[in-house]
This record gives sequence, C-alpha cells and structure tokens, in this order.
Amino acid sequence: MATVAFNTGSANYAEGKSLLSPLIQEIVDQTIEQVGLDEELEKYGFVRETPLTPDGVITSMVGPELLAQIDEDEEAPVITILQGFEKGYTLKTFAGQHKITKVFKKWIENGAQISGADSSVKAELNKLKDAVVRLTQGRILTINALVAKTFANGFSVTAAYGPGSASPDGVALFSASHVIKKTGGTFSNLISGALTATTLQNALQAHKLTLRSGNGFRIKSPAVFDLIVGRALEQTARVILNSTSDQAGLYAGTANNANLLNTFMFDGNKVRLTVVDMLGQPDKDGSVIGGANADTMWFVLNKELAMQVKAFRLFTLWDNEVTMYENEATSSTFVKLDSHFMTESFNPEVIV
Repeated sequence: MATVAFNTGSANYAEGKSLLSPLIQEIVDQTIEQVGLDEELEKYGFVRETPLTPDGVITSMVGPELLAQIDEDEEAPVITILQGFEKGYTLKTFAGQHKITKVFKKWIENGAQISGADSSVKAELNKLKDAVVRLTQGRILTINALVAKTFANGFSVTAAYGPGSASPDGVALFSASHVIKKTGGTFSNLISGALTATTLQNALQAHKLTLRSGNGFRIKSPAVFDLIVGRALEQTARVILNSTSDQAGLYAGTANNANLLNTFMFDGNKVRLTVVDMLGQPDKDGSVIGGANADTMWFVLNKELAMQVKAFRLFTLWDNEVTMYENEATSSTFVKLDSHFMTESFNPEVIV
C-alpha cells in the first residue's frame, strides 16, 4: 500500500478525500489482480460484454439454408433471411460500504501524514484497506454466484432477467421443448438422472444428435466436451471418466501434458472435467445456490461454441466505482463501492 502524505496545508475534508480516493482505487485494482475475477466465468464458458445501455435486446439470426437447383435460364429464388428469437437483458447495481470513524475523518480533514499519525489512525487506515479488499472480493463472489445460478436456476422460469429467466424461445434454459425457429419443431437439452457413465453418454449423444440450431441443423461438436460438476460430484465424475485410465494427458506425445490432465477419453469422446466452487455455497439471502439438488447437478457444455456465439454473457456497465461521502444527517463518513452488471443466457443448444 502506498504511503499516505496529503500535505494540503489546510483543514479541508474535500482535499483530503480527493487525495485518499486514488489510493483506495489502487487497492481495488490490486485486489482484482490478486483474486482472479475470471476464474468461474471461464469455467462456465461466459464471455464479457460491455453494453451501450443498462438494458437492451439481443437478436440472433437463423443460419444459412441450402441453395436451390435451377436450370440454365431459370431465375434464382430470393433467399429468406430469418431473424431468430430475441431476449432482453437488464443490469442491476450491487454495492457495499465501510463506515469511517470520526478520528480517521478528522485526520483526513487535517491533511496530516500517516508517519505522524497516532496508532489509532494507523489502525483505522489498515481497517479501511481491509474493508476495500473485502468489498472488492464481495463483488467477485457476487458475480461468481450469478454465474453459477445461471445454470443452477435454469430448470424453470422464475425471473424476467438474469438467472432463472427464460431462453429466447420462451422456455427455461434446460427444457424438453426448445423451439426450432425455422421449422417450429422442438428439441430437448434435458437429461434426467444422476451422473453415471450411461447418463453422461446420453448427454454427449444429445449434443451430437438432438440439439438443434435455429435452422434445424444439428450442432457441430467441439474437440473436447466439458463436464461441469460441483465439489460434491468431483470424485464420482473422476471415477466415471477414468474408469479405463484413459487420461488424455498421458497420451499427448512422449511426455505428459499438464494442460490435459483433466481431459479424458470416454467412450469415444474427449471430456474435460471442470469442477466449480459456487454450487452448494450460501447465497446472499441465506439459501443454497442450486437448492436441494446442488450436490447432484451436472452439465455437459460445448464451451468452444458457447464462447463463439456468446451463449452466456456477463454484461458490465461499470466496474468497481469507489466513492467517499459524508452523511450529514448522522455525521458519519463512508467509503462505498458499487458496480453495475448482470449475467444472461442466450443459446440453450450449447448445453445439456
């Protein structure tokens, strides 16, 4: 943490605050770097999106269709460009604050140097640093929780936007009746049953044969499928995937490949095991993320395609914004951190 030295030469809270605020922002930036915000985002195949407005609509276009055969003098038919389903999004502000003691406020007003401050002021400065770190980490936890709930709450429509909201076709993220835009037919990305070798194979086959794009075509398979589980299912998943010791990392050339140590050959497919932390963790309201089924949830993701089409997005209008202000009614001073963001899902054909 940088040395605090105001040297303003006046007893002015506004000047002291303006000099302390950059230091607080420096703490925030260092915390982001240390904690690693992208960890859970990448695991779930999320991409970052910077919207132009706090709310808006995402529209997809249905893919190409086959060309018609014509005779030499026959006029070519005009192709139909079909718009896919639309889905809106809206962002919310998340915030927290730390209350500054009167002693520390007076020190700010006096524009003194930290080297000459008494022990109580130095202690309060450390508390401020710790509080800012906690606020920044709280934002990271909040995003990770929203990312996990995008999948965990995806079995029914319980919200207009964000986790639990409908897919663009009007049904839940995981449904047996997703609508194919061009044909009006339906497909399912829902596999029932506990995680076993059989249900995992069923999910992989669904990716290859059942899931459909907006024009009714099957979805291209990735080089590696991702099996996403919480900590409770990690051992079960490893036993299933490593039942024949076909760990891909052991066969990547003459030496082991550390990048493939969680990638397995499973019944003719390459499957990468991805263990996430937030499933089964406490939510802000005291409930459990994923509810009673958190420890048995599992998902098979076509991450390669998900990131290409931006199937799952974190919209952020502004990142950590730190302000210091006085509440004149209570004569209290606070440091507040807020951010404006939300997660959304758009393409159910990339996930089972």
